[in-house]
Amino acid sequence: MHSGQKLLSYMTLLETSSPSPVGCIKEDMNGNRLSGVEAFEEVMRSYIHPRLTHIEGRAIEDLYGAFARGDVETAFRIDRSLRTKTCPNEIDTEMRRSGRKVLKLSKSLYPWINFAPFAEALQTGQAFGCLPLCYAWINFNLEIEPEQAVTAYLYHHTTLYVDHCARLLNLDDVTRRKLLMRMIDDVSERWSRARTTTEPAFMSADAYGTPIQKTL
Repeated sequence: MHSGQKLLSYMTLLETSSPSPVGCIKEDMNGNRLSGVEAFEEVMRSYIHPRLTHIEGRAIEDLYGAFARGDVETAFRIDRSLRTKTCPNEIDTEMRRSGRKVLKLSKSLYPWINFAPFAEALQTGQAFGCLPLCYAWINFNLEIEPEQAVTAYLYHHTTLYVDHCARLLNLDDVTRRKLLMRMIDDVSERWSRARTTTEPAFMSADAYGTPIQKTL
């Protein structure tokens, strides 16, 4: 199967496993109830997109590197680091459930992939089970190029957030499509900038040393 078809098949699986984004946006940057598109865009640009690109996107690339070296210890360290850098305590359960659901569904769709190291690490607490870890492992085994995998991940999650906003604010379809185009352009630009950073996201002890603290 062509890599593009493999990725499409997997993204369809991902769609069924994540009906809403982790940490649905319900408040603006001041902690008030989300009241309009402008407030939503501010949260996306100030918090969600920096997290998706500079942390999760780059982590997926680093996970690919670890898998290529057969270095699962580093992969699990990246996973634990993702947990502390992207996930407020109140959405721990949601984040873990999303990653494990993807893992469970993937076992049925791709029985030839070896998930044993992950199952053991999750059981012993060596790994937290963040979605990027599961996502990167599956796409690595499907021989999807890392850049293609990251781009699909960013677009998928940006779309989930926009769809959530459209339901919350009762946006019409035209407004939703325009909002999605703006958000896709923004996350694409941010990913382009993130990739020019020379220091790997998780290979340095000082990289991303301070978690993003904004409220979802």
